[in-house]
Amino acid sequence: MKALSARLMIGVSTALALTACSTGGAPPATSPTSPGQSQGSDDGEGSTAGPASYLGEIRYEDEQSDMDPEYGGTLRFLARLDAEELDPHVGTDTTSIIAGALVYEGLVENVRGEIQPLLAESWEISEDNLTYTFDLRDDVVFHSGRPMTAEDVVYSLERVMDPETLSPNAANYEDISTVEAVDDYTVVITLSQPFAPLLFQLSALSSSVVDREVVESEGLSGPPGGGTGPFMLDTHNVGRDLTLAANPDYWDPELPYLDGIEFTWNPDDNARAAAIRSESVDLLFQPAPTFMEALMNDPNLKWYGGSGSLSLHLLLNASKEPFDDERVRQAIFHALDRQELLDVANEGYGIPLNGGYLPPDRWGGLQEPVYGEPDLETARQLLEDAGYPDGFEAELAVIGSSAFQLRQAEVEQAQLAEIGIDVTLNPVDASISREITASGDFDMYQSGFGLRADPNERFTAAFHSDGGLNWAGWSDEEFDNLIEEARTVGDMDERAELYQQADRILAERGPAAFTILTASYDVVRDDVMGYSYDPTPSFSIYKNLWLDD
Repeated sequence: MKALSARLMIGVSTALALTACSTGGAPPATSPTSPGQSQGSDDGEGSTAGPASYLGEIRYEDEQSDMDPEYGGTLRFLARLDAEELDPHVGTDTTSIIAGALVYEGLVENVRGEIQPLLAESWEISEDNLTYTFDLRDDVVFHSGRPMTAEDVVYSLERVMDPETLSPNAANYEDISTVEAVDDYTVVITLSQPFAPLLFQLSALSSSVVDREVVESEGLSGPPGGGTGPFMLDTHNVGRDLTLAANPDYWDPELPYLDGIEFTWNPDDNARAAAIRSESVDLLFQPAPTFMEALMNDPNLKWYGGSGSLSLHLLLNASKEPFDDERVRQAIFHALDRQELLDVANEGYGIPLNGGYLPPDRWGGLQEPVYGEPDLETARQLLEDAGYPDGFEAELAVIGSSAFQLRQAEVEQAQLAEIGIDVTLNPVDASISREITASGDFDMYQSGFGLRADPNERFTAAFHSDGGLNWAGWSDEEFDNLIEEARTVGDMDERAELYQQADRILAERGPAAFTILTASYDVVRDDVMGYSYDPTPSFSIYKNLWLDD
């Protein structure tokens, strides 16, 4: 394995001490906090930890960040797949989330694990942690030209909580009792019980403040959109491109620098790498690891990133046989060779996940591995105990246009054959994958979830019994109780312990075999300026880009 393909010990612990925060917090540091340092909220309570050690370089900032930005030009952004659902309260696909982070805004934003003001200039939290009072900016207008007021915040949060909206993240808001507009620029959120991750949840795309008039007329699934962000939805030619135009009335007079952003997509890894090298595009989002060494050494390109943000797993449908038997799931957990999956499917860029959803360097992640080398003897015995001494047949659905997901599925297929599980691969389009997962019509699904600054958002949506992304239909009362308890706990060490207990349950009897954490990168042309990598991750970083041309 070449040096650049060595395993990267990566991860970022995030700033989570927010229950006692009374203002927007300190400005983001140039790079995340170093290991062992602590960083309190404005009144000195709470602490955070920074990234643990890693093997390999993580590049955060533009080396020419001291240059004065230039205005104008359109950034050509190459994604992997089309945007599926542009409604920020509903969409979960990557391209929609990236575009949404530029079109929509919430009360606050997450910047490298720290909560910063956005549409809210400041906030106060009551001593009992049940009442959050937000003071809003008074100079914000929607892309329609209508001023944003507190009533829009009330409408937006009530919309995402409304079961009819079908937001996959609705369960993350269940501790909110009321949202009230005290006056045009003051909002009060009252909780039924303390909810420690609230500010991080309010920084999520699903907490975006949207224009009610646009929702009730055109809707948010396409242009013109109903946001307040630095860019506006311009056109969406399904299957071809998605364009954003600069918002001339944006409340921050310095942003955006670009006239617009043009998103195109191509799942072919060779074509994607060729596009950035031939100057056909300006930014290549998360290129395939096969091409990273060549791209890093190209003098006309710059690269950023290197931390892990995508946790991959083999999802097992716990609502149907034989995967409803935890012994069958455990057999699969023991049979997989996670290091081989990393080396073959991702060229060694990342780390094997030998525990649960969270890597060990993330706050709340397990510190000791649950699995090591494949244990085929234990796996076969578990299958025999479950009544499958000769194995069984199963179908593994995977997005066929995603080369690295398909490679991972192929390796999993070969590894599971070692214990008698005859896997048939079913490559499907991304739109079909959403249909079969939402309906539960699958045996196994090669999947992955991006990490979040606070584990609650993903633990609740994807693995809690009531989660909107709990495609496997898995239910575990002990896991649910741990997640629900963690939400109410202000002490960060205690919360971390609860998340570690929950993550161990996922690792030992959950609905997914967690496999690898991928190291992700962006590659840009040398005239793209203003890049500031956020490994938590956050895609609003792209609003600061400009072209030196």
